[in-house]
Amino acid sequence: MPTPNAVPADLTSFVGRREDLAAVRQLISTSRLVTLTGIGGVGKTRLALRVAREVQRAFPDGVCLVELASLTDPALLPHSVVDALGIKEQSTRTPMTVLRGCLRERRMLLVLDNCEHLVEAAAGLADRVLRAAPDVRILATSRQALGIAGEHVYPVPPLVAPRADDSVEPGTATQYPSVTLFADRSAAVVPGFAITPDNEAAVVRLCQCLEGIPLAIELASVRLRVLTVHDLASRLDDRFQLLREGSRNLPERHQTLQALIDWSYDLCTPAEQTLWTRTSAFVGGFSTDALKAVCTDEALREPAVLDTVAGLVDKSIFIREEQGEHIRFRMLETIGAYGQARLAESGKEAALRRRHRDWYEQLMETAGNEWSGPRQQEWASRLQLEHPNLRRALEYCLSQPGEARVGLRMAAAPWLWLAMGYLTEARLWLARALALDAAPSRERAWALATAAYIAAFQGDEAAAPLAEEARKLAVRLDDLATLAYATHVLGMSKFLSTDPAGAIPLFTEALQQYAKTKAPAHYPNNLRMELASALILLGEVDQAAVIIDELLQRCTQAGERWLLSYALWGRGFLRLTHGELDGAEADLCESLKIKRFFHDTLGMALALDVLAWTTAAKGNAERAATLFGGTNQLWQTFGAPLFGWTLLIEQREKFEAMARQKIGAAAFDGAFERGGALTIEETLALALRERAQAASKGPHPAAKLTRREREVADLVGEGLSNKEIAARLVISLRTAEGHVEKVLTKLGFNTRTQIASWAVQQRVDRT
Repeated sequence: MPTPNAVPADLTSFVGRREDLAAVRQLISTSRLVTLTGIGGVGKTRLALRVAREVQRAFPDGVCLVELASLTDPALLPHSVVDALGIKEQSTRTPMTVLRGCLRERRMLLVLDNCEHLVEAAAGLADRVLRAAPDVRILATSRQALGIAGEHVYPVPPLVAPRADDSVEPGTATQYPSVTLFADRSAAVVPGFAITPDNEAAVVRLCQCLEGIPLAIELASVRLRVLTVHDLASRLDDRFQLLREGSRNLPERHQTLQALIDWSYDLCTPAEQTLWTRTSAFVGGFSTDALKAVCTDEALREPAVLDTVAGLVDKSIFIREEQGEHIRFRMLETIGAYGQARLAESGKEAALRRRHRDWYEQLMETAGNEWSGPRQQEWASRLQLEHPNLRRALEYCLSQPGEARVGLRMAAAPWLWLAMGYLTEARLWLARALALDAAPSRERAWALATAAYIAAFQGDEAAAPLAEEARKLAVRLDDLATLAYATHVLGMSKFLSTDPAGAIPLFTEALQQYAKTKAPAHYPNNLRMELASALILLGEVDQAAVIIDELLQRCTQAGERWLLSYALWGRGFLRLTHGELDGAEADLCESLKIKRFFHDTLGMALALDVLAWTTAAKGNAERAATLFGGTNQLWQTFGAPLFGWTLLIEQREKFEAMARQKIGAAAFDGAFERGGALTIEETLALALRERAQAASKGPHPAAKLTRREREVADLVGEGLSNKEIAARLVISLRTAEGHVEKVLTKLGFNTRTQIASWAVQQRVDRT
């Protein structure tokens, strides 16, 4: 199973909640679905993540965080969970079917964060997952319960704060977690800040006013940059009293949080208020370029954006994040929701949504034009980050009258979905857009062809009919570029349905048609790689070699990396057939390094498989068997190993038999099983002769494993349970459990899977 989304580390200290932590941990140990409820800003997410970190050793298959705040379409909820689990499913199975199959035998914890706007969808997903996977547990956060059988709801209260009638003895205020939190956050804002006899009473009064709501406390502490604690407490007293008198129909705590954010908004400059409001059009994060394109006009001039962003960062409205060489910003869910409400009140929401869509349409067009050049990796990273915003743009296209054709154009970019690995989601968008705009158009023809292209990769029989429909429409429109693409895709439908001979004439025809058009380079270049692959399957290796050499030269000159990785795979395959084993391994490993960057699971499966053959041919049978096991797991996401291609399957079986004969059936099967237990990343680390990150550092010299602990680690690597380890070593179960805990501690691991990966790597290193 792939590596799921890890629980992120705390960026600030975790204050209080000892009783809440204990209570939720107890619930998780006895209940399969626990939902943390409470108002926005009360700390549901922080509590859930802290609980998840503390219980993760109880879940051998890991803890997976699924962040739902930016998701608006309930139909995409299963896709988001699949993505969070690290599953790059390319088959025609529905995401829900994939989830149930993947989790059926897993023992893990899913954390579904921010479910309130998708309650019905989240409830349905949780119910189906829990019924299908008896050892999976779910910890959800939501402003309301999911409302399904078996759910245990834990209302998250605000932090304990001094009550108005409390008599707080001088010097004891920090017994209240809310006061401790305020002091901690204030010290981060004003270095050297501390609660003193002079300010203690004001801090107590302030925390009484804020009623222990963590977000309110954190927002208030930011004001110490310009106010003293006494001024802050006095202003909050006056402001909240006024607001409560005017809003008695709201729950008191909602009034407090609303008042705090209102006050933060009022303290912003007019430009900051405008940008805060307009930025709510984005989801998941945004860059300054996007802000300039979407949010500026006469009321907010482009030259003022950077200073305005800096002001909002200073006021803790925007959160600054470094992403590689670039800076992005985001807002907390509650802050963003406040901005959305203000945007709706402004009457400019429709215009902002349209400008947001236009920006991302232009972004995709630019990315497509530059995809085959030296900025390809930069674009791949950026598109992954912009995935939530691309979804928002597509949602706009499919929900606004007259915009579906733009949606067709945006969804019809095959390089986008292949680069991000979201083939199933792509078909969802394409199907919706095609249903909304059935009129003959170039956009419809390209969308039909892209739907066929993806269906072909998924082994779906719908590929050929869709490609034929696209071809007929291209002829009707007299559009040669579209005809070339449709012919290309029809050839792919034959190629991937195990008919490479039938694909050759279609590929040749499409290549000739592309030569007469101005189609972007990645279309004919992809076709060249597919033609070479078909020739390899037909045994025409000399012709294939000529095309691959040409393609390697084209990619190198253009700075193109994604297709280069496939050309390296092809050359590695050909070198293996000629007995050039070291050269084959070098090409395949270089291909894998590139594919890892692009998260290209299809390419990884192909390269890992041929690398396993090469490893077997070099005589390293145990390593080869482990790689075969890891690759086999990856192929399951495509429905069938090697797409069912007879020649490749025969080659695999030949090399598997070679390795099995060298070390014996039992040793081969054991290594194969260990490989099957590895995550994708662990399999890649093994293939590239890397160590897992935690293991690469190795145990501290003073914490090396004893001989007995190493024995235990090896047995964990073989897949034995603690009970089986105890029986094998003739020790008590408690002693075995103690040894496993010591191994986890000494190696700095959290799960048995990490021990297993480490043990496999140790064995490989010794061979």
